[in-house]
Amino acid sequence: MYTISKAHLLATAAVLSLIITTFLIFGTPYSTSVAKYALKTSLPPGGCPPPHVELPASNTTDWEFQVARDGNNYGLTALQCRAAFPKLFVEIDNATATRAQNPITFEELDQVEMADGMVRGVIADGQLYILAYTPQPFTFSRAKATLHALHRALAASPTALPPLEFILTTEDFYLPPSPDPQHPGAGAPPPPIWSYTKLPHHRHTWLMPDFGYWSWPEVQIGPYAALRQRIAALEAGLPFNQKRKQLLWRGRTATNPGVRGTLLKASQGKSWASVHPLDWDAPSSSSASASGSRGMPEAFVPMHEHCAYMFLAHTEGRSFSGRGKYLLNCRSVVLAHPLTWREAHHAALVAAPHPAANYVLVEEAGWGDLDRKMEWLIDHPDAAERIADEAVRTFRDRYLTPAAEACYWRELVVQYSGVLGFVPVVEGREGAVAFEDWVLGV
Repeated sequence: MYTISKAHLLATAAVLSLIITTFLIFGTPYSTSVAKYALKTSLPPGGCPPPHVELPASNTTDWEFQVARDGNNYGLTALQCRAAFPKLFVEIDNATATRAQNPITFEELDQVEMADGMVRGVIADGQLYILAYTPQPFTFSRAKATLHALHRALAASPTALPPLEFILTTEDFYLPPSPDPQHPGAGAPPPPIWSYTKLPHHRHTWLMPDFGYWSWPEVQIGPYAALRQRIAALEAGLPFNQKRKQLLWRGRTATNPGVRGTLLKASQGKSWASVHPLDWDAPSSSSASASGSRGMPEAFVPMHEHCAYMFLAHTEGRSFSGRGKYLLNCRSVVLAHPLTWREAHHAALVAAPHPAANYVLVEEAGWGDLDRKMEWLIDHPDAAERIADEAVRTFRDRYLTPAAEACYWRELVVQYSGVLGFVPVVEGREGAVAFEDWVLGV
């Protein structure tokens, strides 16, 4: 009969003890019964490399983005995304570079005060989980629209995506905590919040696509894909030279009186202007009776009907303005003041008089050169039409397609995960609910 010596037993016990100790140190961050994350064993310079990407069946070098075939494809490969939208990921690349040598920690996320309009979630094995969802008193449908769009991009991914844990805000902007004035260079970096917009120097904030890429029902815009169809139908029978030769703008001035109020003054009494404020608190009784629902303000113009105008004004509000991407879907000339707040597609903006201009920048304070530029555009319809055509080519047919939005989401997931210093654990995690269940309220 085989016997086990005492020395053998002691050696086995020592090995087991070593294994258990190693697990306790590296496998569990707390002394609680449920692990919330596991530390990454290593993080190479520049973060973790993206997951393996399968090449498309055809020769990748011969593949080119075609909007009619690919514009609504939510499942382009990573290589196809980079080839189709080379300017789309600038802000993600910048945020990644900022955190490459300073990985994001679990404690860093855990210390974020979950204010109204915030969501904390996990992605594991390609599945979206919701950990925390704060009240949305002012952002209404935004968080649900954003999470739906993220889930759609994950479900359409042609390859496996890495795990991560994130916090996003649905407010108009996120301002990182102010540094200690006595020690401005000391302390922890600002929290890595996902936001719809940011200021250029907020390099720790990660830009995500805004809620309007899913739907914006509060202002009767509805699903993004449906809006693009309405725009295409309107413009199919409306040549550029038959559009109304006016500058259209509708909006609330109180959100940014310095920009929007001065636009009203600069355009007042001009024959080329159709610029009017909207009072959302005083809806038109006729619009309410016609639709059988909530009335819209006097002078309201449905978003797709903006495209019937030759010229469109774009202004920021409290921060970014969600209408910008809608206006750039039109075959019209967009005129904008210098933009303060960044959005994902802004790297593709090219101002006139560049040969590839896709919009017009009104540079003087208070829209001071608006009248001069409007008169020039009206007097040079061929030049105006070239700008409008370039906007279609750059934005409607490329950077603002549903395909581009899905590509952006997955690139955000891959690069953010690459600078995450831990791997989130979902099983047994308090509050973790699969998105499919969460959205049903079960």
